[in-house]
Amino acid sequence: MNRTIENEFLRVEVKEHGAELTGVKNKRGYEYIWQGDEKFWAKQCPVLFPICGRLHDKTYRYNGKTYKMESHGFASRCDFASENVSGTEMVFTLKENAETLAQYPFKFTFSVRFKLENDCLITEYKVENTDDKPIYFNFGSHEAYRTEGAFSDWSIEFEKEEDLYVKVQPVSGFLNGERKLYKPAVKDLVMGPEHFEEDSLIFDGLQSKEVTLKRRGEKVVTVYFDEFENLLVWTKVGAPYLCIEPWNGIPDYYKFDGDLSEKHGVIRLESGKSFAGMHKIRFYDVKF
Repeated sequence: MNRTIENEFLRVEVKEHGAELTGVKNKRGYEYIWQGDEKFWAKQCPVLFPICGRLHDKTYRYNGKTYKMESHGFASRCDFASENVSGTEMVFTLKENAETLAQYPFKFTFSVRFKLENDCLITEYKVENTDDKPIYFNFGSHEAYRTEGAFSDWSIEFEKEEDLYVKVQPVSGFLNGERKLYKPAVKDLVMGPEHFEEDSLIFDGLQSKEVTLKRRGEKVVTVYFDEFENLLVWTKVGAPYLCIEPWNGIPDYYKFDGDLSEKHGVIRLESGKSFAGMHKIRFYDVKF
């Protein structure tokens, strides 16, 4: 089942399976969101929980036991309960069940709230610890935006000029704790396949807390991510989309085999407590 919210600027559609954003259209009918294609990538905007990125051997250890989990966790593969709070707000909720407990031995409530404010979509993630022990998790966004036409027509503008550092990936999708200077003194990063030949760009130490996707200099979307620790950009080389991904989490270190509680960047949440993070996307009234 899909749910929709709408105002005088935008119409937003989200499906219950994975609480995945599947469409954002302006009043001209322009679709901003990648519509999925098995040839490149069938997903659109998966929700990442309770991990972001990959685990070494798709496994992790907790309290002496080994658990198996796919990349980015299980939330994108689960059916959420949902409700429309109003014509411009909807919330999707996931609680632990037999399937999640088999791969993640914690009780929780994970909610994703979508709210329209003028030409902006606000997405809030909230984790509640309903267990009697601390839980460990990460969460993040993975929105894919359409980039039709020549990929080199597209660029990412940073809020501030940046010496762009990225986290080193000794093996695609895994880290080693090091970083390298990718490009000095960058305000606009022009898109090209060379950025994604290894995998995503995982920025390190950004001063900017917002980035704008532009086509031929025209603003298309701005992503505000001040409540998130990390920002990634990714596409499959040759595909007509670009993912801009705020994460409260980070991929595994290569060959990490410690306890989940020791995972780099993991969030610890005490029993009865909650943790939330919000990001905002502004959709411009594009003329193309």
